[in-house]
Amino acid sequence: MPVKLLNLSDAALFLHMDEKDLRAMAMGGELPCIRQGMRLMFEREELDNWYTHRLLHHLPLKQLARPPAEPSLHLADYCRLETMSAALEGKTKPAILKALTALAERSGLLYDPSEFLENLRRREEISSTAMPEGVALVHPENRDEFLCEAPFVCIAKAKTPVFFGEENGGATDLFFVIAGPDSELHLRLLGRICQLISSTALLERLREATTSEEMLAVTQEF
Repeated sequence: MPVKLLNLSDAALFLHMDEKDLRAMAMGGELPCIRQGMRLMFEREELDNWYTHRLLHHLPLKQLARPPAEPSLHLADYCRLETMSAALEGKTKPAILKALTALAERSGLLYDPSEFLENLRRREEISSTAMPEGVALVHPENRDEFLCEAPFVCIAKAKTPVFFGEENGGATDLFFVIAGPDSELHLRLLGRICQLISSTALLERLREATTSEEMLAVTQEF
């Protein structure tokens, strides 16, 4: 996939940041950039991964003028019954990733499930998507038009909590799979889910659900 470069103005717009703040952080080595003389250029995928990592690990984002999480972005709009699972099989991380890929395949939106699985694995090799709340926000390493037809979200509850790489060694029992061809929407969805996790009873309500139907109904509450 060809690398997409953004200039300072486009990168600031992509991350919802002030250009001066973005330049200062880039010059200070706080985020990845490419220097072309006096110009700063940014790989869109690198910015995507940098921002995603900070969201997942609750790192400071005070420089953001406004986060890409929006209350008007409804999780239920990207969920469907066939991509919910209240009893996901798998006792290891590789097994969970295979089961999540099979769940995503049920959306009917994946072009190549095997490539999707490999994309998930590559993303986990960069750093785990597991969070301290016993939840993982699993997503592919790349976002492009050859991955899936349209954005969607899977939600699964594991039969048995597994170690998925959470930095403190905690087990993970709830998994979100966020898939889509557009990086900006990906960041908005990721931000919205993080917002719901930190400020609502979303995880508690999902853990109480015993069927796919109940899980889907929970998404419509938030």
